[in-house]
Amino acid sequence: MTLSVSRKLLLATLSALLAVLLLVAVGQQQIGKVFDGANAANINAVPSIILLDEMRRDFLLLRHAVARHVLVVEADKKQAIEAEIGGLLQQVRRALRRYGQDACQGQSCVASPQDGDLIANEQDLLARYESTLEPMLAASRKGAQGFAEARDMLFGNNLVSRELAEVIDKHMVLNAKIAGEAAQEAERLKERASLIQLSLGAAVLLLIAGINLYTLRGLLRQLGGEPAEAAQVAERLSQGDLAVEFSPRPGAEDSVLARLQMMVLSLRRLADRADAIGQGDLDQEVPLASERDRLGLAVKQMVSQLKAGRALGQRRMWLKDGYAQLAEALPREIDVQAVAEQGLSLVARYLHAGRGVLYTPAAAAGQLELLASFMYSERPRVGAQCALGEGAIGQVARERKPIILHQPQEELAPILSGTQSTAPAHTYTYPLLYESELIGVLELATLARLGETENEYLGNACATLASALYLAQQRHRVQQMLQDSEAAGRLLREQSDSLREANQRMEEQQQQLQQQTEELQQSNAQMEEQQQQLQQQTEELQQSNSQLEASQAQLEQQNRDLESARGALDERARELDQASRYKSEFLANMSHELRTPLNSIILLSKMASSEEDAPDSAELREWSAVIHRSGQELLRLINDVLDLSKVEAGRLELQPGLIASQDLCEELRALFEPVGADKGLGFVIEDQLRASFCSDPHLLGQVLRNLLSNAFKFCKQGQVTLRLQRQPGSDKPLRLTVQDTGIGIAKDKQALVFEAFAQADGSTSREYGGTGLGLTISQRLVQLLGGCIELHSELGQGSSFTLCLPDLALPPGQAAATPAPAAVLPAALPKPALPPQDDRQGLKPGEAVILLIDDDPVLGRALLTLNRGRGYKTLVAASGREGLALARQHLPRGILLDLGLPDMDGSQLLHQLKTDAALASTPVYIISGRDRDEALLREGALGYLQKPVSDEGLLRAEACLLEQVLPGQVGEQALLLVESGSLREAELRELLQGRAAQLQSLRWTQGMDVPALLAGQRFAAAVLDLAGISLDEALALCASLRAAQPQLALVFYTDSGLDSESEARLRRYSDSVIMKSAQAHRRLLGKIERFLSEAVAVPAAPAPALPAAQAPREAAGPASTELSGKRILVADDDPRNLFAIVAVLERQGARISTATNGRKALDHLATHEVDLLLLDIMMPEMDGYQTLSALRADARLAGLPVIVLTAKALPADREKILASGADDFIAKPVNYEQLIATLRRWSKGRSA
Repeated sequence: MTLSVSRKLLLATLSALLAVLLLVAVGQQQIGKVFDGANAANINAVPSIILLDEMRRDFLLLRHAVARHVLVVEADKKQAIEAEIGGLLQQVRRALRRYGQDACQGQSCVASPQDGDLIANEQDLLARYESTLEPMLAASRKGAQGFAEARDMLFGNNLVSRELAEVIDKHMVLNAKIAGEAAQEAERLKERASLIQLSLGAAVLLLIAGINLYTLRGLLRQLGGEPAEAAQVAERLSQGDLAVEFSPRPGAEDSVLARLQMMVLSLRRLADRADAIGQGDLDQEVPLASERDRLGLAVKQMVSQLKAGRALGQRRMWLKDGYAQLAEALPREIDVQAVAEQGLSLVARYLHAGRGVLYTPAAAAGQLELLASFMYSERPRVGAQCALGEGAIGQVARERKPIILHQPQEELAPILSGTQSTAPAHTYTYPLLYESELIGVLELATLARLGETENEYLGNACATLASALYLAQQRHRVQQMLQDSEAAGRLLREQSDSLREANQRMEEQQQQLQQQTEELQQSNAQMEEQQQQLQQQTEELQQSNSQLEASQAQLEQQNRDLESARGALDERARELDQASRYKSEFLANMSHELRTPLNSIILLSKMASSEEDAPDSAELREWSAVIHRSGQELLRLINDVLDLSKVEAGRLELQPGLIASQDLCEELRALFEPVGADKGLGFVIEDQLRASFCSDPHLLGQVLRNLLSNAFKFCKQGQVTLRLQRQPGSDKPLRLTVQDTGIGIAKDKQALVFEAFAQADGSTSREYGGTGLGLTISQRLVQLLGGCIELHSELGQGSSFTLCLPDLALPPGQAAATPAPAAVLPAALPKPALPPQDDRQGLKPGEAVILLIDDDPVLGRALLTLNRGRGYKTLVAASGREGLALARQHLPRGILLDLGLPDMDGSQLLHQLKTDAALASTPVYIISGRDRDEALLREGALGYLQKPVSDEGLLRAEACLLEQVLPGQVGEQALLLVESGSLREAELRELLQGRAAQLQSLRWTQGMDVPALLAGQRFAAAVLDLAGISLDEALALCASLRAAQPQLALVFYTDSGLDSESEARLRRYSDSVIMKSAQAHRRLLGKIERFLSEAVAVPAAPAPALPAAQAPREAAGPASTELSGKRILVADDDPRNLFAIVAVLERQGARISTATNGRKALDHLATHEVDLLLLDIMMPEMDGYQTLSALRADARLAGLPVIVLTAKALPADREKILASGADDFIAKPVNYEQLIATLRRWSKGRSA
C-alpha cells in the first residue's frame, strides 16, 4: 500500500515524538551516541579530501604532460607523452566517478547540495577540457607545421584547466569546512546535551510536531498537488507527450505543477508554429515565453533564415525567368525593328513599366531616332529624333552611363489607360552597349520605384538586347550586301546579253549586204542557177554552223577545264614554292642555330686544350660554363627536330591518366616562376578547374611547357598567365590558356606559326631565334590528344594560345592505379621490390652521406656497391616523402634525385628541397629517364643524368656533388663585397649565417685604387653590386680586380634589367649575373657556395709562382702576335659567340669592343677608331647585309677591313656576302687557326 506524502509526514512526526521520549528516558547513554554520530562525519570528509587531493595532483600532471607534448619535437617522445596523458586522464575520470559512488566507505561522498554542485561543475569543466585536448594533440603531432596552432590552443585551454583546478581547491575547502563544523557541533552537543536534554524535552516534542505540520503544508503548496501526480506529468513530458492534462491545486499559482502547466502550453504553441512552418507558412509570429526563451528564439531565428532564403530563391528565379523570357522572345530574324519592339515590350511588361522608348543612332551624325516604343504617345517637344546631349536620352548616349530620375514629373507625357492618365514618378534611361559600341538608348517610365533586383534585371536585359540588336543589324547589313551583289550580277548579265544580241544583229546585216552585192554583180542569166547554188550553200552552211557551234561549245568547256586545271596547278606551285621557301629559311636558320653553339664549343675547347693558350682556373670555369650552355642549346635544337619526326612518323601513343589541376599548376609554377623572376615578368596561374581530368600527362605537360617557354621568350614586360577552366556543353570542354603581354603576332602571320619549318620572322634581322618547330610539335601533340589550339593575337598586344581538349576516358582497370591526393600510396599499385639495405643503421652523427631518392631497387643496390667500394656512406629512399624525411634528419652532403617517384613528381620534391632553409644549399643531381629539362637546372639542380646510366656516369654525378661540399674548408675562404647601394653588407652577412666564410666589404667610389685596397689579401670570390655603377665603370672595376687577382671568381648583382649588349660585355668576366627578384638571394647564395667550393677543390697557387701560360693577360709580353694592340669590333647578337671570340682575341693581345646588332656597330664606328670589324650576318634590327651597305656608303670607313661570320656556308652565300662589301668570309663553326690567320692577314688594313 503506497502512502501519500501527508501520511508519510504524519507518521514521521509520531515517530519523532516517540524518539524524543526514548531520548529523555535513556539520558546519558544518548550523549555518547551523539558524539559518535558527529565523529562519523570524519568518515565522509577525510576520504573526500584525500580523493580530491589525488585528483588535483593527477590533473596538474596531466596539464604538464600536455604542455610537454606541444613543446617537444621528437615523434617518439610525443607518443610516450600521449600514453602518459591517456593514463592521467583516466585516473581523473575514475576519481570523479568514485566520488559520487563508493569512495567513502563504499558510499557516495556527496554530503550536501553544494557538494553535489561542485562535483557536477568539475565533471563539466573536465568534459570541456577533453573536447579541446584531442585537436590540440593532433596539431602538435604535425611538428613545426602545427606548432603555432597547438600553442594557441594550449593557451586557450589554460583558462579551462585553471578554472577546474580552482573548483577542486574549493571542493577540498568545503569538505574540510564540513568536517570542522561537524566536529565542533558534536563537541558542543556533548557538553550541553546533558544539561538541556531534560529541560527541553517537552519543547523538542512540541517543536518537532510543529515542524512536521508546517513541512507538510509547505510541501503540498509547493508541489501544487500530489508528488505522484507531478512525477507522472514529468515522465510524460520527458517522452515528448504534450497532450498531458492536469491542474494544480487552487491558490498554488507558483507551484511546480502550475509551472509545468505553463511550460506545456508554451511547448504546444511552439509545436503548432513548427507545424505551420513545415507547411510553408512563414508569416505568423513565433510566441516567446520570455526574453530567455531559448527554444522560441531559435525557432524565430530559423523562420527569419527561411524567409531570407526563400526571398533569395524567388529573386534568382525571377531574374532567371526574365532572362529566359527575353532570350526566347527575341526573334532570330534580321528585322531590327521587330527585335527592338519585342525586346522593349517584354522588358517593359516584365518590370510593369507604364511607358518605354528605344532610340538608335541615326544616319545623321550626333542624332538618335526612335526605333521602338511601348504605350508611348508623341508630344510636340518630344519627337522621333533626339540630339546627343539633349535630355536624358541624349545625355546617356553621350556619356554611355545610366540616368535614373525619381520624384513625380508633371511635365512628362502621362501614362494613359482606358480610365486614367497618370504622370510617371520614376524614369530609367540605360545605354545599349555592345563591346563599348553604342547600339541605342532604352528608357522606361514607371509609377513605382524599381528595387535592386529589378535594376539588376534591367541592366542585364539592356546588355542582352544590345547584343540582339547588334546581331540583327549585322545580319541586315549582310543581307543588304548580298542583295546588292545579286543586283549587280543581274545587271552585268543583262548588259552582257544585250551586247551579245547587238553583235549578232550586226553580223546578220553584214552578211545580207555581202549577199546583195554578189547578186547585183552577176548576170540575170545566172541568177536562177546562183540562187539554187546559194540555197544549197545555205543548207551546207547551216549544217557547218551547227557543227561549228557544237565544236565551239566543246572548246569552251575544254578551255574552262584547262583554266581550272591551270589554276589548281598554279595554286599547287605556289604551295610548293612557299613550302620550299619555308624549308630553305628553316635550313638557313637551323644552320645558324646549330653552328652558333658549335662555334662557342669548338673555339673554347680548342683554346682550353692549347698549351700556349692554356687558361687559368677562373677562365676555365667561365669557358666550361659557356661550352655547357652551348651544348645544352645544341641538344635542345636536335630534340626539336627529333620530336617532330616522332610525331610525323606516328610513333607516339596516348597513355591517358588522371591529372590533378592543382598538382599540374604547382609543377608549372615551380618550373617557370624563376624564369619570370629572372626576366622581371609576373607569372599568374588561375585554376578554375580545381579538379582532376583525364588526358596524357606527359604529352600535355610537354605542350604547356613549350607554350609557356615561348610566352616568356617573346615577352619583355608585363606578365604571363596560365588559365585552366571548363566549358560545359562542348565536345572539348577543357580550356587551358597561355596568355602573354609580349610582341604579339600579325594577322597575316598567324597561319604560319603552326606550319613546320615556317616562322613569323625568318629574315636575317629577326630578333628571336629558334627552329620554328615548337608550335608545330605542340599542335600535332594536341591533335593526337583529340583537341585543337586556338590562337588570338594582335601585334604589339600579346598572344593567347588556348588548348581545347576532350576529357578522355581512362582505360579499363587504370582508375584504381591512378595516384590519389592522399598521403598514402594507392592500394592498386604493384608491390615494389624490397629496398636495398643502406647504411642508415651504422651511420654516425655528422658523418658524410649521399642520399639517393629513387624507387628503382636495382639502381639503389648498384649505387651502394659503388659507394662502399669508394668508402662513401649511402641512404636510399624509395619515395619522395621518405627522401624528404631522411634529408631533414641526416642533412646529406648531396642528393641524387629521380623525377618519376611513386607518390610525387621529382620536380615538386626539388622545389621543396630548395625552399627548405636547412636543405637549400644541399646540391641535388637529377637522374631520370625523362628528357633533360632546363627549368629544373634553373630551379637549382646541379646537373642532369638521363637513364640508363653507367657506373662512370654515377661516379661523375657524385663527384660533382662532393666537389660542392668539401668539409671543413669552405669556411676558410674569403669573400669580397663591393657595395654601391642595392646589396648591403648586413644583408649578405645574414644570408651567409651559419657559414664561416670571411666577408669583407668595400664601398665603391669613382677612381678607387683596387690593387692598393686589396694588397696583401686574397679572395676566392667577389660580389659586385651594380646598382649605382655605370657599365663602363663596372667593366673597369672588373679589369682591376682581375689584374690584382687573376683567380678571383666574380658574381654580378643588379636591381634593374640589362640589355643584351650590356649583359654580353659583363659575361666576358663572369656568366653569374643575378637580377634582383624573390629568388635572387637563394641564387646568390648558391653561386657563392659554388665558387668557394671550387676554390677549395682547386687551390690557387701564389701569384709569383704562376707559369707563363697562366700569367695575367697584361703580362703576355712577347707571346702576343700581330694582333697585339689592334682595335677589333665584334658585332654578334649571341652572347656565347661574343664570349668565345672575345676570349680568343684578348689572349692574342687585341683590344676588343662589342656590339649586338648592326645599328650599334655603326654607332660605335662613328665615335671610335677601329682597325678591323668582325660582323655576323643574322642580327636583329639591322642585319649584316644592311650594315655592310651603310658602312661602304661612308667614305670615312671605306678602308676598314670587314670579315663576315655566318652560318650560311653555301657558295652562293659567299658570293652574296663578298658582293655586299665584305673583305673575307669565315663560316661557323669558326676554326680557331683560321680565325687567327684571317685576322692577322687583314690586321694591316685593306691596302696591305
